[in-house]
Amino acid sequence: MIVAPSVIRNVWLLSFEFGDLATLGGLGRAVTLYAKVLKELGYSVKVFMPSHGRHLSEEHRRRYNLKPVEWFKVCRNRIGVNGNAYRYCVGAEEAQVNGVSIVLFKGLDEATGRFLDNWYIYAYAEEKACLYTRALIHWIELSGEVPDLIHANDWTSALAGVAAKLFFELRGYAIPLVYSIHLLSHRAFPWHYASCMWCGLPDTCHRIWMPNKHEFFCTENLWNMAMGSVEHFTAIEADVLATNSWGYLKEILDRFGHWMTEKTFVIHNVTDWREDEARRYAVELFGSSERSEARKGLINWVNTASFSRAGYLNHTCKYIVVTAGRLTSSKGFDILLRALKHTSQEVCAVIFGIPVGDTGYEHYIMSLAGEVLGRAILFLDAVPQKTLKASCYAANVFAVPSRYEPFGIVSIEAQAVGTPVVVSNLGGLPETVVDLKWNYLSGTGVVTPPEDVYSLAEAVEDISRLTQFIDTGDASVLSQLRSLWAREIARLGMKVNIRLNAITWVDKNFRERNLADLLKSCYEKARLYAYYRAVTH
Repeated sequence: MIVAPSVIRNVWLLSFEFGDLATLGGLGRAVTLYAKVLKELGYSVKVFMPSHGRHLSEEHRRRYNLKPVEWFKVCRNRIGVNGNAYRYCVGAEEAQVNGVSIVLFKGLDEATGRFLDNWYIYAYAEEKACLYTRALIHWIELSGEVPDLIHANDWTSALAGVAAKLFFELRGYAIPLVYSIHLLSHRAFPWHYASCMWCGLPDTCHRIWMPNKHEFFCTENLWNMAMGSVEHFTAIEADVLATNSWGYLKEILDRFGHWMTEKTFVIHNVTDWREDEARRYAVELFGSSERSEARKGLINWVNTASFSRAGYLNHTCKYIVVTAGRLTSSKGFDILLRALKHTSQEVCAVIFGIPVGDTGYEHYIMSLAGEVLGRAILFLDAVPQKTLKASCYAANVFAVPSRYEPFGIVSIEAQAVGTPVVVSNLGGLPETVVDLKWNYLSGTGVVTPPEDVYSLAEAVEDISRLTQFIDTGDASVLSQLRSLWAREIARLGMKVNIRLNAITWVDKNFRERNLADLLKSCYEKARLYAYYRAVTH
């Protein structure tokens, strides 16, 4: 006999990223907003994550008031495939951030700290995820805490989520497990990796939802059914499988099986970016709240900024395209740089890159920036959020030329501050935009075919001219519009304000109130599946 919660009040969020504490991209922003929204709804929220060495930084200790959890100190052995025992010792630090408790699992010896405390979030990810799973198991054993729901995010916290679900079930609780895939990793391992010998998952027979009913399966059998894929295995184990767009959900189900459809859920990412805040930052950094003047200030700023960068912008740059994200091929920054060759010389690009160690790609786009000298600048250091917000506000257009993108939160963020976007027609990106090609009056951007440098060039140039007209009232810039849809919008004149359209679109569909409704519905669905799991004999 196991018992499921009758109501969800206490939520555990499992993640490798959170807020400014440790983040690399969209995952950190998404989980931070989950916590914020849940707290505002009245939920008790606790976030569990590896320390990533943040507790070793005096700046982080002061900023987040990190304090050791004195009662949590565990040393045990793991057994390798060679039969040898490998010792690990885990501890924890805790902080309160806006009423949310953050637990960071840390190493208490060199062998454990080498992984859990590595500053680079995804360095040694396989071992970091494994020790994180072990640490959460020990937390369950020692704390006596029982959440009403566990929400694991991406593969790095997947095994921790499943382990928690299994250990609670062994104690008589059917705790709902929501597993969100923000980005597929395709990681797969032999059963020994996940097992009680290494990461800590018990090989216990338990109820799993298969089409139309719950059936008994043992953990190792499920792992082998999923061919050792962490994500596939966790998708089967979860009460609800969630992702951030309908397009990405189809890709996931194409891979794992459409029989899971009934237990899936889409939680669109949302943003807390606001135009008024970005405007204030533009005044602070670029000297003006007028977008056309702020662009001139942006050009001066990027050319003199103290961050590592490649390229520069001429003062003849009139239209500014901004883009941002991890410096990997999937983001398609090279496509944008090649597209610049097919635009007016007045169109220039600012790329705010986040290095992830892909030096080959970094060198490639640096060379492309050199081919459009004076028209592109590439940042090789992450810039502060207020700089990014001010730059998006000042820009004529924001580009998301991705080759692969489950959702694309940067598209929503840019539109939130009134900057229309050009996005690739893949993944969840089309769901973030009202396409101007088909909706002249309410459009917020343009969807272009992936890898199509000519369509991208035409779209960024035409939107740049349309926003220049909105910003300055200078109708002469409209005489060189290239596309039929842009000329039709120009014909409508001041009846159309694509900057205002973008803000209205985000305010209606991608704000915290939308996320609140989605999370409540998702969690209630997971609770019902856990209840069915509990009453199935």
